[in-house]
Amino acid sequence: MPAAHQPAITDLLFVYGTLMQGFDNPYARTLNEQSHFVGAGSLPGSLYRVDWYPGAVPDASASTRIYGEVYQLYNSAEILRFLDDYEEVRPDGTGLYVRKALPVQVGPNQLICWTYVYNQSVANLVMIEGGRWSKE
Repeated sequence: MPAAHQPAITDLLFVYGTLMQGFDNPYARTLNEQSHFVGAGSLPGSLYRVDWYPGAVPDASASTRIYGEVYQLYNSAEILRFLDDYEEVRPDGTGLYVRKALPVQVGPNQLICWTYVYNQSVANLVMIEGGRWSKE
């Protein structure tokens, strides 16, 4: 089932790129205003430089990790629709990203969080060593 039509499995969102704290764009500001910061999180997989933004490819068997932040959304349905537009999520699953509910490590806990997963080929992209996106 495409993410845009999935039921509210969780009100938690894991972000690893331009939606994180310190990024100044309307979507990051809206997320900051419409959520509560839970803490730093990570999940197994690889992070790639797509352009001025990253793309995450989770992989439960990976030895590398993707690092980011977890937020609890105040109105998850509304904010997810807004962010789905930013992340170019398409109802038919052909968008730039797909939104998936994935286990994210937050301190000693594993929480199920919505995560925007890069939905295109990474064959010609550079993997970001260390799995952390920065503004530089």
